[in-house]
Amino acid sequence: MSLTTVLSISRIPSKARAHEGLVRRIAERANEKRDAYQWRTYQVVAGDPGMIHFVSEAADFAGLAKRDLTAQSLVLRLFGESEGAKLLDELAACGSAARFVIGRDRPDLSYPPDARDAPMSVVTVLRVRPGHQDAAEELIRKLAEAIPKVDDPARLITYQSVIGDLRTLWTVRPIASLADLDRQLAPNDLLNKAFGSGEGGLIGRAGMEALESVERSILMLRADLSNPR
Repeated sequence: MSLTTVLSISRIPSKARAHEGLVRRIAERANEKRDAYQWRTYQVVAGDPGMIHFVSEAADFAGLAKRDLTAQSLVLRLFGESEGAKLLDELAACGSAARFVIGRDRPDLSYPPDARDAPMSVVTVLRVRPGHQDAAEELIRKLAEAIPKVDDPARLITYQSVIGDLRTLWTVRPIASLADLDRQLAPNDLLNKAFGSGEGGLIGRAGMEALESVERSILMLRADLSNPR
C-alpha cells in the first residue's frame, strides 16, 4: 500500500512571500545535505490562492516511521534546535491554518495506475455522503475506464484518505500546461461519449448524488520549494 502525505498550509496573504523565502531555505538546506526526506511543493493558482501543499510519499507506514513525520522535526534536524526553533516561529507567523492528511493510492480508480508528475495538476477533492462510498468510487472508476475508451489525453490518479477525513477521496490530473485542458473532455462529456448518453448520464447523476461536496483546484509545482531527489 503506497502512502501519500499532504501538509496543507493556508497562508496569510501579506506573508506569502515571506513564507516562500523560509520554505526555500529549508529546501536548499535539504538539497545541500542530500537529505533523505523528499517532498514536492504545490502552489494553488486557481482555487484558494492562499493554499500551498507539501506532498511526500512512502511505501507503507513502516516507511513513514523511519523518517521525520512532521515539518517541525525536519526543520530542527536540518538547522539545529536554536536556529530551527526560530525558523519554525517565523513559519507559524505566516499561516492561519494547517492540515495534515495521509492517503493511500487507489490504482483501481486511476488511469494509468503509474501516471507521472507534471508541472501542473488539476486536483479534485470529493467528500462522500455517509453510506455512498461505493457509488462515489464507481463514478471515478468509470471516468478512469472512459479515458482510454475514447482516447482522451487525460490522466487520472486517485487517492483515498486513511488519516484525516475518512470520507474523502481526491483525484489528480497531471497537465503540462493549462492548454491541455482544452483537449480533455469534461467529466460528463467523457462519460457520455464512452458509455452513451443514457448509461453515461446515469453514472454521472448517481455519482454526484453520492457526494457531499466537490472542490477543484489547479496546482503548480514549485521545484524551488521542493526536495524531490
